[in-house]
Amino acid sequence: LVAERGSNVWFELDNEQLAQELGLPPGTTHRNDTIDVWIDSGVSHQAVLAQNPELRNPADMYLEATDQHRGWFQSSLMTSVALHDRAPYKTCVTHGFVVDVDGKKISKSSSYSKPMDAGHFVGKHGADIVRLWVSSVNYTDDVPFSEEMFTRLGDTYRRIRNTLRILLGNLSDFDPTSQQASREEFTLVDRWIMHRLQQVIADCRAAYEAYEFHKVYHTLNHFCAGDLSSLYIDITKDRMYCDAVDSPRRRATQTAMHEIFTALCKLLAPILSFTAEEAWGHLGKPGSIHLQQFPEVEGQWQDVAAEQTVDELLKLRGVIGQAIEAARQEKLIGNALEATVILRGAGEEIGRISPQELEEFFILSDLTVESGGEPSATVSKTPHAKCSRCWRHRSSVGTNPAHPELDERCAEVVTHL
Repeated sequence: LVAERGSNVWFELDNEQLAQELGLPPGTTHRNDTIDVWIDSGVSHQAVLAQNPELRNPADMYLEATDQHRGWFQSSLMTSVALHDRAPYKTCVTHGFVVDVDGKKISKSSSYSKPMDAGHFVGKHGADIVRLWVSSVNYTDDVPFSEEMFTRLGDTYRRIRNTLRILLGNLSDFDPTSQQASREEFTLVDRWIMHRLQQVIADCRAAYEAYEFHKVYHTLNHFCAGDLSSLYIDITKDRMYCDAVDSPRRRATQTAMHEIFTALCKLLAPILSFTAEEAWGHLGKPGSIHLQQFPEVEGQWQDVAAEQTVDELLKLRGVIGQAIEAARQEKLIGNALEATVILRGAGEEIGRISPQELEEFFILSDLTVESGGEPSATVSKTPHAKCSRCWRHRSSVGTNPAHPELDERCAEVVTHL
């Protein structure tokens, strides 16, 4: 009856009509007492979940604002316990309210302004930026909202998108089915970034499972901006652009970047759903990103030793950076590639790393490592000529008559093009 004529039928028909429509005995009367205002939504578990076998009952999660502890959450719990002797949900997640920069609640009943529909911000900034904003805040507290926040998040979004774009560019000539490098071919920095990736996967999975989306946001933002853009991509830029196309070092980096790109797309998909789908399509992977399995932590890539060594190298990088900056201020050099650097106090572990790897990590042309003493660095201007291809200053520049402007590595690569 309600399905055909609406719930007002209870008030529109008199006792005789209702009894006849419902097939009840003559003389039956109906009452207009008000039941608890939350009773309708409170039995949604019975009206919706119990009536639809394809839905899970109890529900995985009930989500509402903090005021629903005395509303929907409570009425649902009471009615479900009465009917089934159990809760209608496996967990409850509550969120705060959206507030302006002054901490004033933004709502439809607010007297100072009418809140804009989410569609306004989707149209202005894009759906993924709105989704990124939602993921960036700790929703368990009241959530601040302003146009300035969207501007800042736009910068974060472009940083993440640019990281994906750079990874894709470096994978343009890579076939993972036939060109993957083995772990034994990975250099120190490759092993380190793969170890960091496992940590990121573990942290993101734990945060997703706990509905702590802001932790996912901060973890992925830091990984893209710090570990990838500022370190790994910058450090390996020389081998990616200047090594031979099929050099073991370059293939090792491409193997790592392929793993990183694949995992990033999957980890970003619940938040940047459209961007992740677009990036996934450019990689040539079959099917939608939203139908893929979430990445798992792979024990073979966990490498605490590599992490500890890179931590030490980063400290030494700071020492070298200070010496380089001082030399630049004194007009001794124009940039780090013009410097001859003597690094002291590096320790035995660092001393076992090849000079080529150390120069690549510190992005230098000429480095000498001396043991003993406190970490320090001395900088002088290199006497070597600059390779016009890789911009490194090397003693081998000009040794190949066919390519007098190139160093030995670049001359060999160019010769075989």
